[in-house]
Amino acid sequence: MSELIDALPGIELPVSQVTQQLAAMWAGGPAGSPNEARASQMNVVLHFGLNVSVEEAQSRFETLLQFSRRYPCRLIILCPKREAGDGSMQAKLFSQCYVGESLREMCCSEALLLSYKPEDCGHLANQVSVWLESDLPTYHWFSGVPSKRIQSYFDNLLVGVRRIVYDSSIETEDLSALEWPDSSRVRDLAKARLLPVRQVVGQYMSGYTIEELCHGLQSVKVTHCGEMSGEGRGILSWVRDCLSTCEGCEQCPALDASYELAACNDPNSEDSLRLEFKYSDGRYFTWRKFKEGSLGEITANLGKAHGKLSTRVKPLAPEQALSEALFF
Repeated sequence: MSELIDALPGIELPVSQVTQQLAAMWAGGPAGSPNEARASQMNVVLHFGLNVSVEEAQSRFETLLQFSRRYPCRLIILCPKREAGDGSMQAKLFSQCYVGESLREMCCSEALLLSYKPEDCGHLANQVSVWLESDLPTYHWFSGVPSKRIQSYFDNLLVGVRRIVYDSSIETEDLSALEWPDSSRVRDLAKARLLPVRQVVGQYMSGYTIEELCHGLQSVKVTHCGEMSGEGRGILSWVRDCLSTCEGCEQCPALDASYELAACNDPNSEDSLRLEFKYSDGRYFTWRKFKEGSLGEITANLGKAHGKLSTRVKPLAPEQALSEALFF
């Protein structure tokens, strides 16, 4: 079976020579040369687990390359060894320069790829520390790494990392349940992708006071398609947090409302994501996002204007969602 690192681009080198080759590659050059355009702002580590497929790895690697065009960075890609072999590490070096549409802007970045044995936590942390640009902040993206393995990195690989991200819509475990050393530094890419949804729903709800939205609230239900379980959990959590800010009464009705998350098992359903509010006096609010395209729809009667309203939710590109998760 071929290793994951073999499916990703780059020139294979001995591990000990990667940084030397990198320094030689960018050395010197006149003004306006690639070396001048290589002003890294951060380190980003993309950390794969054993169950990540070749196609998934290539897609996420491409997302990072797109991201690096806007935020120049050193990329470090960690690929687990599927077979024991002789235990040695394998390394690759990849570099690219992107020229903007104006032909006057150039952005250069580099990716250092390393195969690793999953159980060698301390050795992996040491190797990664050698490859980091030590004066720049580091961000870590987990993809398919088991929760027990992530815990083993708390005291070595993740020490000093500014932010950690994962995607709850594709992970097989609930990584939010981990006892992270500092949960404020952990972000979910699925929740980051909800930014356009929060803007659409929030804009409509802003026409009402928090007391009006909480009064008589009986239930909040979010329904999601199979590929958007993380987004479903994220929007339900967001709604709960927003309603918890109500200070209009000592016993807010929203505290007693039911909150439900459900997967849609109907293959004929048009919706990818659906949010519903129901009230004891007959008021209601429903927002849904159609599976195809960027269109959605609000159907509501919250006591003022009521009826149907078309909405548009333009999905964030993968690299935009990554920047939202890393920086906000």
